[in-house]
Amino acid sequence: MKPDINWIQIPSGYATIGSNEEDMKKASEFWKDKLLNPAYGREKKFQKWLYKEFPSYQPYMSEFFISDTVVTNEWYQSYCDETGKPYPESLTNLELGGGKDHPAWGMDIEEAFSFCQWLNGKLGYEVSIPTEEEWEYAARGNTRHQYPWGDEFDPSYCNTHESNIEKTTPVRHYEKGRSLFGLYDMGGNVEEWVNTKYHIYEGGIEVVDDLTETLGSDYYILKGGSFARGGDLCRVARRHGKHPDPVFRFTGFRVVTRQKQHIKVGV
Repeated sequence: MKPDINWIQIPSGYATIGSNEEDMKKASEFWKDKLLNPAYGREKKFQKWLYKEFPSYQPYMSEFFISDTVVTNEWYQSYCDETGKPYPESLTNLELGGGKDHPAWGMDIEEAFSFCQWLNGKLGYEVSIPTEEEWEYAARGNTRHQYPWGDEFDPSYCNTHESNIEKTTPVRHYEKGRSLFGLYDMGGNVEEWVNTKYHIYEGGIEVVDDLTETLGSDYYILKGGSFARGGDLCRVARRHGKHPDPVFRFTGFRVVTRQKQHIKVGV
């Protein structure tokens, strides 16, 4: 099967990446007493994590096209069936979702790269997973929005722990939660791999936490949060990683292309 991707055009322009002091203060004040582990707020671990996003900067971005949803189970099953790759847990653990229009999850980033190579052959042009800058730009453009839909967290806009669904939802379920450019699930459902390793932003500070101690200082970044974790991970600027705890295994990805030919552009 050739995946029928609905591409969203992201125009060239300046992006807002990361957080400034005001953004971090706003996030800290809202989430410090709402975290799944309240000790993270009391012990200021959350506040320390925010410094991974600091300082904010505004790079100029070239035009690209990004899928309006993450890769679905239907697409990923076709990839596995054609290549002989094993099914991820999203295709075997039906209690946590499992529908063909639900996000595929449970793969590491190398498997995401492999899927893109397979998809290149299917489409006849190059696709990849987005960089962190591309992902953030697609999520909020040149605004300072905390979330893909705006500045206020609302559990009816996304599938996170606060939504009390406890499994994945169809990838186009949350119409109100679409991003500035019309993308679905940039907050919640499953975390998304980006093709950027963690690094300190220019002018930022070194942050040592459980991720850097477990994974080292150059792990690939995850964005957007998941149904299994709190909405603080939905913040566009948040820079997460693949913690080894099984509760963080809900990882998927979406795809981008920088070539215009033969693509269907969504609205």
